[in-house]
Formats: sequence, C-alpha cells, structure tokens
Amino acid sequence: MKTNTHRNKSLSIILLAVFSLLVTACNPKIAKEIRRHTYPPEFNYIPEKEFKSIMWRFAEKVKQLNEVMREANLSGDGPKREVVRILSEMEKISMDLGPEAWPGNHPKVARHITMFRSDLLAARRALDMDPPNYYLAGSIAGACSHCHRAK
Repeated sequence: MKTNTHRNKSLSIILLAVFSLLVTACNPKIAKEIRRHTYPPEFNYIPEKEFKSIMWRFAEKVKQLNEVMREANLSGDGPKREVVRILSEMEKISMDLGPEAWPGNHPKVARHITMFRSDLLAARRALDMDPPNYYLAGSIAGACSHCHRAK
C-alpha cells in the first residue's frame, strides 16, 4: 500500500513538472525572458517569423528596384528619385536586422550586414553624381546572391 501511494505522489510530481514546462515553453513572454538570461546581452536574437518578414520586405524592394532599373529611359529626375527612395527604404529595413557586427541567430546575416549597408550607401551616393551612376544600384539585387544562390 505504501508503494502505491509513493508511486502516485511521484507520478503527480512528474506530471506537474511536465505541465509547468509546457505552459512556460508555450508562453512567448516567458520564452523571451528565458532568452534574456541564456543569450549574452550583445546577441541579436530575431525570431524566425520576424526574420522571414524582413527578408520578404527586402525581396519586395529588390523587385521594385529591378522594375525601375529595367526602364529603357533612366534620364530625368523621376527614376533617380524612385531608386533613391527604394535604397533608403532598404537601409531602414536593414536596421531591423540589428546592429552591425553583432552575433545573432542568423550568422550569415551578421557576417554580411555591414557590407550590404555599405553597398546601399555607395549606390545612393553614386546617384548624386552628375550624371547619376546607376551601376551600383543595379548591383544591389546581386548582393542578395551572397546568401541566396540562384536556383
């Protein structure tokens, strides 16, 4: 009889522990708090869903950039303003990936984000030349191939 009571108590404790772990693991606030203590403060953690959203925003801007760059006539101020706007938006999006040279849960991004931001800045500056130089702006989509191989 004593063994049966002891077994029931042990089973109750195990079930309580499993239930507690499940509840805490499914709560995003608790998971965030746990990450705060398990990752170093300079670690840039980007949840996968947020990371994919950022990458899709980049893809949309690359598509817009390619559409403008395919225009036969890049003369005048209109295309230049549009390309500068797109490049500026891409710079803002890149800030969602965190500070430069900080380790994160996406190591390829952490390694290449500084160079990508430099490419965006150089492309915008080349458009300020007289006449505007679109070459670097056209190569921005190619910068994506550092991480994304053409299929």
